[in-house]
Amino acid sequence: MNTLAASSAEKHETFRFYNPEPEKRKVYIALCIVLWSALCYILISHFILMSVEIKGASMSPTLQDGQHYFLFRFPYLWRAPQRGEVVVIHDPEDHALSIKRIIATPKDLLEIRRDGVYVNDAKLDESYLTAEALWASGHKLIKPFRLGAKEYYVLGDNRDRSADSRIYGPISVNAILGFIHPK
Repeated sequence: MNTLAASSAEKHETFRFYNPEPEKRKVYIALCIVLWSALCYILISHFILMSVEIKGASMSPTLQDGQHYFLFRFPYLWRAPQRGEVVVIHDPEDHALSIKRIIATPKDLLEIRRDGVYVNDAKLDESYLTAEALWASGHKLIKPFRLGAKEYYVLGDNRDRSADSRIYGPISVNAILGFIHPK
């Protein structure tokens, strides 16, 4: 019986978990916290939410230079961008981030006439524009054309001072990062 008790005690000791010294434990815990925090930050800012600062006047008066907004990225994981949404895009001209408004969505028929923007032969109600911006909309006339299956047409609200789809053409859905809610 004594031999059995001794061998069972020896077996019990061989299955002990590693228990670091208190100082090493603190370092392990701190390292785990830092790694998990970095991982969470990367996941949240890439897929869910990030902060953006307005730079420039292409979206005034809706958005002003220096204002901060949250960019909501997660809704586009399960739905397509909608007409009228203010979105952050990868600008095809300078490869930076830009903020624009979606004017036309895939397969829409778009035309810019002297008196405004027409989508599917209906004039857009752009009550968010100033009188000056409405007037500037007709500076660069665009003949009717149909957007592709994954293309969006974006314009700045300050039409006279905006580099947008009138210059670089429709953008791909992949260029749209997410949308913001103007106040």
